[in-house]
Amino acid sequence: MPTIPPAESDWQTGKTLSECTQFMLEHEIACDVTFLLGETKQEVRAHKFMLISRSPVFSAMFCGPMAETQEQITIPDIAPAVFKILLRYMYSDQLSLLDPHNVLETFYAAKKYSVAGLVKACKTFCAENINVDNACVLLDHAHKLDEQELFQACRTYILKNGEICLQSATFCKMSRHCVEKVVEADDLSACELSVWEALVGWAEAECERQGVAITDVNIRQAMGDLIYAVRFRGISPDIFAKHISTKDILTLIEVANIFQFFHKAVDVLKDFSTKDGRLAPVRDIIRCVRLQYFDFCGIQYNGETDAISFTVSAPVVLRGIMLYGCPVSQSQYQIKINVTDASGNNLLSDDRTVEICPDEQTFDVMFDQGVTLAPSIKYSIYVTITGRNSYYGGKGQSVVTTGDVTVTFSNCTGSTNVTSVENGQIPGLLLHSCC
Repeated sequence: MPTIPPAESDWQTGKTLSECTQFMLEHEIACDVTFLLGETKQEVRAHKFMLISRSPVFSAMFCGPMAETQEQITIPDIAPAVFKILLRYMYSDQLSLLDPHNVLETFYAAKKYSVAGLVKACKTFCAENINVDNACVLLDHAHKLDEQELFQACRTYILKNGEICLQSATFCKMSRHCVEKVVEADDLSACELSVWEALVGWAEAECERQGVAITDVNIRQAMGDLIYAVRFRGISPDIFAKHISTKDILTLIEVANIFQFFHKAVDVLKDFSTKDGRLAPVRDIIRCVRLQYFDFCGIQYNGETDAISFTVSAPVVLRGIMLYGCPVSQSQYQIKINVTDASGNNLLSDDRTVEICPDEQTFDVMFDQGVTLAPSIKYSIYVTITGRNSYYGGKGQSVVTTGDVTVTFSNCTGSTNVTSVENGQIPGLLLHSCC
């Protein structure tokens, strides 16, 4: 039996009950049960009296009709450090060791042994610390522990920040149930191509978990009915042709049916949803306006490129851009847009024809697919416009803060027309915050 250090021979006088019981736990005084924890079966000793008084599970274990009689109890699914956190709380109500690295394991241990106070503390900690990196993990954990309140909080966060959460590595690790609860939602703030790509990524990971080859056929089988959550009505025929129909995940009959639906040859899609596509509602769009003054000076569009570079302070989704219109008459612009990152990787290509009314000083170009932007990485937008002369802007701001996001603009070497930080085209960005 461990001895009490001489300097602490009188450890009871002037101490509270919790201080005394904690001292007995730490120094293993009069312990009468030993646990073998985790894969290493590390020994941790405790007192049946305290465990019985704090946990109905331990009470049943030691006092019920099937009471445990062995001197050592093996618990392979809880790590020693986590079990010590559990014991510390049971002995003293202290939670000083709870942090993001151990909270999920602690949550599991607290649920397993029905330590209600610790369960509540873990649930509160998780709910107050949901972010892009852990939202999918917490959602899956809340489902496994049947914590509906936390589950709904995580799901709400993921739906609000759908574009970036779907692209997180943790999305691919979620259970089928949790994936379904995300992709079926009408208020998921993500473009349908992102939903498709997220499901394909999840199915690829599921193939690996099942030990089968990652082929289009196996991806479809792994995806199962989840594929019917994709709303192809929200995907343009061009994007469908380039990014989806080229794979063998959909059958030839399904591809033909979807193309017929696009061209209004059929009114319904067999099995697939015909609901509108999902993206953040226009009311949730943040307008980051960088040019404060506008006038008409006859900027010409003859194949030259207007471009601007920028960085963002927080994760955000680029949903579109603002452009200046023509004050003269009803006009038609042919617009080509490219978005690249600092390495020159093309993140988005958009080619469209837009009709502009003479009273529109600016107009919005909303992308079919949002572009998720990371902090501190330089991005560039290149716009080539063919059409009549337009308004132009001036008094440009290099730093613009809108909501929780600060955008810092800089000149782009690819701008061969008149656009710069100070003036020109591309008066603003249309953003969807991930905060």
